[in-house]
Amino acid sequence: MKWLLIVIVYCAAQVSALKLNVNDDCTTPCGKPGKCVPVRSCEYGLSRLRNPNATYEDTLYLQSSICGELPDKPYFPLTCCPALLNPTDCGLIDFTKRIVGGEPTKLEEHPWAGLLVYDLNGNASNPRLVPKCGGSLINSRFVLTAAHCIIDIPSKWTLEYVRFSEWDAFSNESCTTVNDDEKICRQEYKVEKIIVHPSYNKSVRNKVHDITLLRLAEDVQFNKYVRPICLPFDESIRDMPIDDEDFTVTGWGQTNNQSRSALQLHVDLIGKTLDVCNEKFSIANVTLVDTQLCVGGEKGKDSCKGDSGGPLMRLVNTVWYQVGVVSFGNKYCGTEGFPGIYTDVSKYLKWIEKEANALHCPSDNA
Repeated sequence: MKWLLIVIVYCAAQVSALKLNVNDDCTTPCGKPGKCVPVRSCEYGLSRLRNPNATYEDTLYLQSSICGELPDKPYFPLTCCPALLNPTDCGLIDFTKRIVGGEPTKLEEHPWAGLLVYDLNGNASNPRLVPKCGGSLINSRFVLTAAHCIIDIPSKWTLEYVRFSEWDAFSNESCTTVNDDEKICRQEYKVEKIIVHPSYNKSVRNKVHDITLLRLAEDVQFNKYVRPICLPFDESIRDMPIDDEDFTVTGWGQTNNQSRSALQLHVDLIGKTLDVCNEKFSIANVTLVDTQLCVGGEKGKDSCKGDSGGPLMRLVNTVWYQVGVVSFGNKYCGTEGFPGIYTDVSKYLKWIEKEANALHCPSDNA
């Protein structure tokens, strides 16, 4: 708190001549897009202010972030708070919308879907690389997946990379030729940092906070077959109802007759209230909370083992938004009356934004 008071007083005396208004667009000292807001409304700024190991560079960064002042309180500065924005053209596809019970997905249909590939031997000299979970690309550097895909795995497994533009998960070939002359190749990216939600606890039966952010080691190259999905930053998207609404889930998980699908599948599901899931899963002593979604329950249509971490999506006009992360469900996927459980992405946007911005704009770059 001492740092907070010292820096705010110091910065208030150095208010930028730019004099932006509250919620105006601005650019942070790291060159990232942001919003001009009161210091108390910027979690990223507050985290640097309250850091017990704060440095002189942190002070300089915060001073450089000042973008204006409150009109009725001239000694209360506004700061340019980094904002995680949806990339341009996220969630767009080249055609409109037309897994257990799922149907094959055209490669460009959900180009944000990725596979998490693990070394099951944990031996760099003799790796056994196998895809075991899904994920979704949300911008050029970050992937969303489930916390249990990182925490609830055998100790010798190591996450090697995230793969996009997957044509055939069983194939050893990296490229395939389609339409006689078009070559499509996998894109594989090493993971630089794994950020599991700090409140996830694998011993808790309802798997609350089952969400993880992966920072890739390099920027993803977007093309027709690799593109990010939109997050529901828009309040109008977040406020859309869940019950009896249409959703889609995609992945390479278990199907009716195989433990894993070679081809990417997708299936359309119907949203339910949490009460429906709480009634069904009470037999397992599982009670859901408002950071989770209850979706599905139709016989033979479900996400399943191997789809974990993949995106639950809704199509709004012509844009796909990720509203959930595949978490868990009934042991027997596609059992009538038993919906799947998904982490509600809208409840974690501030956490995603805070963690992504912290990595995009570290102290030593201030």
